[in-house]
Amino acid sequence: MNKEKSIKVLNEAIADELKALHQYMYFHFHCDDKGYDLLADLFKKTAIEEMQHVELLSERVLFLGGDVEMVVGEEVKKEQNVSNMLSMSKEMEEKSY
Repeated sequence: MNKEKSIKVLNEAIADELKALHQYMYFHFHCDDKGYDLLADLFKKTAIEEMQHVELLSERVLFLGGDVEMVVGEEVKKEQNVSNMLSMSKEMEEKSY
């Protein structure tokens, strides 16, 4: 695989991680608003982990001499039902493997 293709794939992964980061923060805000403190904290911690993934991927892009594309893969899905949030979270994590 050449450098350009590697950089492209890494930037696609960054877009997916940014999407997850935004989605988890959205869930965090709504759970916090509803008084689901433990779940809100879990979503916040998960968002921070996604941010760390973005950082690691970005470092690799820069190491390869590319530029980091900070483009979000998808819009945040507006979901406020906690059960659906958990289902969506499970799907997002299973999709990333």
